[in-house]
Formats: sequence, structure tokens, C-alpha cells
Amino acid sequence: MEDLNNKAKIFLDLVLSSSNVVAFTGAGISTDSGIPDYRSPGTGIWEKIDQSVVSIDGFVREPFRYYDYSLELYAARKAAKPNIAHYLLAELENRGALKGIITQNVDGLHQEAGSGHVHELHGSLRQAVCLDCSALQSMDEAMDRVISGEPPPLCNDCGGVLKPNAVFFGEMLPRMPGSALLSSLAALISLLPSVLLFKYLLQILSRT
Repeated sequence: MEDLNNKAKIFLDLVLSSSNVVAFTGAGISTDSGIPDYRSPGTGIWEKIDQSVVSIDGFVREPFRYYDYSLELYAARKAAKPNIAHYLLAELENRGALKGIITQNVDGLHQEAGSGHVHELHGSLRQAVCLDCSALQSMDEAMDRVISGEPPPLCNDCGGVLKPNAVFFGEMLPRMPGSALLSSLAALISLLPSVLLFKYLLQILSRT
């Protein structure tokens, strides 16, 4: 435990003494918020579903399969709240120690925790996009319609099929914006570890 505390202190000193720091986060940061990751034995999402469900070809062919699957996880995603790791990153940004976050996650928890500069590499499950007219709509509103018996939900503007505004297998990643955040990424990426380490970082930060 003392060794972990020492490593946390070294890590925080490195962050606070650097001028170009961004965080790169993935699924592990949100598991303590109740959102399962993809590959953990016994709990990973890929152990429970066929990956073709979240491929663009599979979605276009059978969108109702995705919405049947999404109903299983929607309650957990909707109930999820930021955990201590999300709040720590937001606090580091607020103090000027972190330029921003580049995340693989699609849950929006970094923004909910208060982070202002977040680039979502894989899009967001908080929005739905129309496959025909590209209009953006609330994913919560779309899922409410699915729960009411409308799979797949259709666009309010043109009647096209709504898809989560997240990157599915077979789709290109969104273009990265030219920004100070990406300039910082070129200088230094901080790969942020487990929530357990975050708890020690937060304790140390509160004393600085």
C-alpha cells in the first residue's frame, strides 16, 4: 500500500510539473461507474453479444438486433454516474494541470464530471444520428421510443433509421480537430491507471 502511495505521489508530481499533459482513457475508467468493459473474463461485453450487432453492416441490415441488445445495457448506462477517476481528471483540468482528455469511451461521463476539453475518439452514446439526413437527436429520447415498442427508432425530421452516434465496426473514426489538446498529445500522453491509484492521487491532490 505504501508503494502504491509513493507511485501515486511520483505520478502526480510529474503531472503537476509538466506543461503539456493530456489524459488518454478507455473502458476501465468507467467500470466503477457500473459500465462493463469489453474484454474482462466473465463480465466483458464481447462475451455476451455477437460483435456483428455493433458493426455498421449488421446495423444497416438488422437495426432491431442492435436495439434488442442495447435494451439490456441501457438501464446501467443511464444510471451510471462519474466516479472518483472522472472527477480527478476534471479537477486537474480545472487547476490547469491537464490540457484535456482524449477518450475511447462513449458514455459522456468525463463531461458530466466537469471536464471541458474532451475529444471522444469513438463518438457518443448520448446522441443518435439519422442514417439518411445526419440529424442529431437525443439517444435517451430514442431509447424511450424503443422501450415503448418502436425498434428501430426513426428520425423526427425525415423518418430515417436512428443509429447511436458512436463508431461501429467498419466505420471510420471521426476526424481529429486541430487544437491545443492534440498539440499537447503530441508532446505527452499520460496513460492513467486504475481507480485505486486515482483514490490515492485525489487524497494527495487535496493536500496540495
